[in-house]
Amino acid sequence: MRHLAILSLLAIFMVGSILAAEEEKVWGPNRLRNNPTLTIYQETASGLPLYVSGKLSSPVVRGSEVSEALKFFDNNKGAYRIAEPEKELLIKRIDDDELGMQHIRFQQYYKGLIVIGGEMVVHYNRSGEMTTVNGLYEPGIDLATTPSISSGQALETARTDLISFFGDGRPDQPELVVFPWENKNYLSWRLFLYSDNPPGRWEYFIDALSGEVIYKANRIMFEETIGTGVSVMGDPRNHIDTWYNGSNYSMIDYTRQLNNNIHGHNGQMPDGNYIRANVAGSTLPGTLAVDDDNVWDNATTQSPAVDGLVYTALFYDWVLREFGRNGYDNNGSSMLTIVNYSGEGSNNAYWDGLRIVVWSWTVGWRSLAGCPDVIAHEWGHAVTEYSSNLIYQKESGALNESFSDMIGAAFEFAHDSLDVPDWYMGENGVISGNGFRLMAYPSVFGDPEFYGTGDPNWVDVENCTPSSSNDYCGVHTNSGVGNKWFYLLSDGDEALGITVNGIGVENAIRVAYRANVYYWTARTDYHEAAIGTYLAAMDLDPSGTWAHEVILAWHAVNVSTPEPGVTFTLPAGAPAFIEPGDDTQIAVNVAGYFEGTPAAGTGLLHYSLNEAEYTSVAMTEVTTDHYTVNLPAVTCGDILTYYFSAQEQGGQRFYYPDTTEPLQPRVATLVEVGFSDDFELDQGWTVYGTAVDGHWERGVPAGYGYRGDPISDFDGSGQCFLTDNVYGNSDVDDGTTNLVSPAFDLTGRDAVISYARWYSNDFGDNPNTNEMHVYISDDDGNNWTLVETVGPVEQAGGDWFVHSFRVGDFVTSTSQMKLRFEVSDLTGAVVEAAADAVIVNTYECVLYICGDTDCSGAEPDIADITRMIDYLYISHTPLCEPYAADVNNSGGDPDISDITHLIGHLYIDGRELQCQNSK
Repeated sequence: MRHLAILSLLAIFMVGSILAAEEEKVWGPNRLRNNPTLTIYQETASGLPLYVSGKLSSPVVRGSEVSEALKFFDNNKGAYRIAEPEKELLIKRIDDDELGMQHIRFQQYYKGLIVIGGEMVVHYNRSGEMTTVNGLYEPGIDLATTPSISSGQALETARTDLISFFGDGRPDQPELVVFPWENKNYLSWRLFLYSDNPPGRWEYFIDALSGEVIYKANRIMFEETIGTGVSVMGDPRNHIDTWYNGSNYSMIDYTRQLNNNIHGHNGQMPDGNYIRANVAGSTLPGTLAVDDDNVWDNATTQSPAVDGLVYTALFYDWVLREFGRNGYDNNGSSMLTIVNYSGEGSNNAYWDGLRIVVWSWTVGWRSLAGCPDVIAHEWGHAVTEYSSNLIYQKESGALNESFSDMIGAAFEFAHDSLDVPDWYMGENGVISGNGFRLMAYPSVFGDPEFYGTGDPNWVDVENCTPSSSNDYCGVHTNSGVGNKWFYLLSDGDEALGITVNGIGVENAIRVAYRANVYYWTARTDYHEAAIGTYLAAMDLDPSGTWAHEVILAWHAVNVSTPEPGVTFTLPAGAPAFIEPGDDTQIAVNVAGYFEGTPAAGTGLLHYSLNEAEYTSVAMTEVTTDHYTVNLPAVTCGDILTYYFSAQEQGGQRFYYPDTTEPLQPRVATLVEVGFSDDFELDQGWTVYGTAVDGHWERGVPAGYGYRGDPISDFDGSGQCFLTDNVYGNSDVDDGTTNLVSPAFDLTGRDAVISYARWYSNDFGDNPNTNEMHVYISDDDGNNWTLVETVGPVEQAGGDWFVHSFRVGDFVTSTSQMKLRFEVSDLTGAVVEAAADAVIVNTYECVLYICGDTDCSGAEPDIADITRMIDYLYISHTPLCEPYAADVNNSGGDPDISDITHLIGHLYIDGRELQCQNSK
């Protein structure tokens, strides 16, 4: 069976490779697939990258992470088959975590419409380096975006269909989206229909062209109905946060508010929010639980509400304490738990997108509200909805269910004084104590312990169309694989001949939670989940101990992970320029990735001089996995490219960077600031334009952040240029305003220009409808070349960003260079902009004979002494090469000491000439 599985994988791989080759004819090459510098590369059967890890960028300036991410996608259009990343990938959210990492989640759009399930996540480490990109992009969408049926018709179609088998529901507003389904893309109306009796949160996708129902599913996430009958455990609860209104007590808890910490819960909920328990009969939402004497001792009507309120409040406290998460949505929203609902049946619980609902019970059961793992399980669904939002079908749905079991078990273990923790789910709800799932041994309840059809309990998701009748392709059943993995990672055990050493429940849930919040996306399957948990473990425990057990646990449930690899870092970075004549030393650190171990002494430098074939030389291993190497000596005009490699103990050699895009420093003898301006002095910038109001002006920001203007300048010097600069009215109105630099001379020199810019287009009647442009001119402003466009959405939310560019990539360096910032308001929006910290760095490479002050090209002689005397004391005619006259390497202008030194060299003691960068 294992051989058959391997052959099947090989067949899939071959078919995917053929299809990928065809795609490359259209989109260009996939430079990621065979890039040996990557530590992780995983792709779909159709050849699209799922997980890409490695050092994907150098450290970026804080605030430029989004633009760097979009640059990554732009540079890898062939891999993702994406035409215009800046238009197709828009920010969904940005998370800065407790480890100093940043995670940017992009939502895919097609012609302004959300693509369901199209998400990409870009991760930066605390040093600002892009380390991982994962998610799914839907390529090749070709749809008309004008619907043939209206949203009202789509709504009526959905309601009619729902009534035919379920009952009517309350509609929300339909949304026009692109819905990829069963290998086809649909222009679709997406909508929800809600009902309380029976409980429903039905999601519909209606074909916006044909009016047919493409897909429907009840998104209420049930705890799974097994058996009949429940009631509450009856354990004492000595602290219940209730509310007294002057006549009776009610189960509404305001004490988790930030400004109402009277009981020491240290909550972060905003004012007005609460935790609440309702008691329902046959209809929802029921009514607030109330009592006359604040003694809640009625086993039937009150005990379920007691546990529902207490466990929900403790869950809020726990996620805030353990993960820094302010409630299920991280915004401190109110939390409602409804108990004793009998309108649809018994022995069940679910999260419906707004609240959790616990059903009534029958003989042989207790209320599931008495199960801390069940209450936490349902709130775990809410956490997932506001994190990865795993789609509730097939493997992503199984992972959704499994994560809720994980967080339910971890919550129970964390509150062992209230309940005896174990690996059963819902054991308090069944009087026999057996529950309805066993995470340690899922097969006891008919759930798979191992991934894939080799386990007889596994629901085949490949040949399954999700529906409510098949539990959306076994989301509860296949959750057993993730549950077993979590048990192994927590407690340690042996499975499939693999021994896992547990890291403890508390650490295991930290790994799973971090993966769900930062690495998983809506369509993540088990293999992608494994990579996400590995990366999360490495974030939390850089020693790799947790990550090692994470991988072993996945292997023990038959989920494969990427092969071991090697990664590279340059502690001092790659030099932007090198001087001719001397060797340049670089430090290179090598580390294992995904259980990889670098082979000692295998580090190599590969370099090419002037496009010759690459030469490979061994690097010097100073300490284990830490190398130094000297780049070869170069001269002016040389082109040097290079990359590094090292071998993993398994034998595979890895490279950094991509061999097709090697490092290439500039060869320079002089790096100078050709022009700079922090705007503290007036250096002659000019302003013009058609705007009615809001033109550029220099000053200290006066707007205090009102409507998107900067609070302060960028570099802390005080002043910058701003559009208008009046509190409450610092925006551009009805036209364009331009800020133009004075001319600066770059004749014949290579140069890089950098600047800080601020742009906000988020306010007003038509936000995100204008752009900021930056131009360069090489003819004193007669003609302009566009350097970059900012906005209308990207980097248009009001923040400082630094941008730099090489002049030679756009225009020829001349003596008449100018820079221009252009900002417009053509739509009535609030447009605010600023500029600061403009710097022009120039690079020159000039070699000369030391002492050859008359530029004869010969070794120095009496004519050169005469030339220096003439320069200093007679005609003062400038020297053709001043550096050649600094023969004593004093670093200053030529003077009498240089003449004396040159005479000594020629006629007295033959002293050494010491010019820098001479031939």
